[in-house]
Amino acid sequence: MNKSAPPTISAITLGVRDVGASTRFYTEGLGFELVQPAHPEIAFVRAGHSLMLALWDIAQMPSEYGDIGHGEKAPPVSLGHNVHTDEEVERFYRRALDAGATSVTEPTVQPWGGKSACVADPDGFRWDFVHNPSFVIDADGHVSSV
Repeated sequence: MNKSAPPTISAITLGVRDVGASTRFYTEGLGFELVQPAHPEIAFVRAGHSLMLALWDIAQMPSEYGDIGHGEKAPPVSLGHNVHTDEEVERFYRRALDAGATSVTEPTVQPWGGKSACVADPDGFRWDFVHNPSFVIDADGHVSSV
């Protein structure tokens, strides 16, 4: 039996209400690199090694994805950023707030021994900034457990 490699995630798409505002939030606010000049309907930012974050006008998404939309509750997606220290959790949390995010949970020491904070981007997508001392993040971004 020939076992093939599992698929990899190379893009995550978020349905956004205002592509320009979301592009500014992710590039100017959080510091992501724009992959290509923003288009009125979609923008792509580099989110990691071989990973893009697509910011797509939610009104355009049904053409490929079917019926979707924002509701009263948060979209059922959370994006996370693991960092090396508790101080980095604080720094990313403040940077996100300065860029227009809304606080969901302030930086908090968690029962599992690390620190985390959560914000909502302009469309309500949750971002967790986490320092988990049981994770090691090497220079190329590879995360492993201690």
